[in-house]
Amino acid sequence: MQTFSKFEKLGAIADGKAKLKALAQCIDMEFSLPAMFRDLGGSVSTTEGGIKVIGGKHSHVQVPSVDQVKAALSVKWSVPGDNPNLVDPTNRVVQFFHTNMPDMDTGYTAIFDMVDMRSSILDSFDILDANQGITFGQIKSGESVKIRRAVTDSKMSVPVCTFADGVGIEDDWLRFQKWWQVSDTVSEFNAKAWDQKASWHYALLTALSSSVNVAFDTDDTKTLNKAAAKILRAVRAKGYGAGQNAGFVIVCAPEDVGRITKMLTATAGTLIVAYNANVQPVNVHVSQVVASTYIPANIGGYYLCLPGRKMKRGDWKDLTVESERNIYVRANDYVGTFQTNAAIGDTDQVARVLFT
Repeated sequence: MQTFSKFEKLGAIADGKAKLKALAQCIDMEFSLPAMFRDLGGSVSTTEGGIKVIGGKHSHVQVPSVDQVKAALSVKWSVPGDNPNLVDPTNRVVQFFHTNMPDMDTGYTAIFDMVDMRSSILDSFDILDANQGITFGQIKSGESVKIRRAVTDSKMSVPVCTFADGVGIEDDWLRFQKWWQVSDTVSEFNAKAWDQKASWHYALLTALSSSVNVAFDTDDTKTLNKAAAKILRAVRAKGYGAGQNAGFVIVCAPEDVGRITKMLTATAGTLIVAYNANVQPVNVHVSQVVASTYIPANIGGYYLCLPGRKMKRGDWKDLTVESERNIYVRANDYVGTFQTNAAIGDTDQVARVLFT
């Protein structure tokens, strides 16, 4: 992962306090850019065999427009002229998006709906399971409509979780112009924070019990069709609006992308179906495939998800930095913190589809 800031230009600032202030501003910019990319609707994907794959080889970055980037910079940050790293940063922000975002695992955002808690005073959000018994029964002419007033209501509370770590940047790194050490440290710090966030979300899938498993049945396409039908039948009466054309997301290990994209090309009218009498055409709408190294290679299958609905993630605080002078080791300590959490409120939305 490359850094946005050109830390070597800090050497042009003679005043020590001004230099440290500028360094803190640069680090704050570094930590904020991935969140900006997400908020502005940036995406990273590729098309393999006609299938949209997040995390696939040669991924293409859909970067927010220059005007969007300029507007975000003007709202979120002041850009002081005395900091050589923050003067007219728009073009470098766009370059950062192109060079860094394909390396970061943000595929989990395709399966969890976002609950923005960053301006909330609450320390948790709820995934509700409300049911008023609505059935839309047939009525005769002049017959009264029955009003549903008895509400059954349960909920899953998702509390804020705080993640933090610290790193020290030594005085000698600045004094002896060791800017590469500053750059490498900041880059690793930022990357590790987002890796932790991704790991936290994918762990919700891998922690699911064997009750969500769908056993292999004859071939890959038949098993996929069976798993999708299982999910749709399970959620049919839950008010999700999920019919046969509902869009699914497959989450898998990178080792299995080839097998899965090949499977998804087996649609009606294709040669793979025409010349294989035992192969069913795929009757499921898979909108995208998410490949992540946080899905173990040995699970023997993949996860089929009906995204959104009761699968939710919340952010209370984007990655931010605070600094303090440490005179005992002659360094400035920087502590990065972010607050997030996620939950699968309804396991009926997920199936672990086995290969054999």
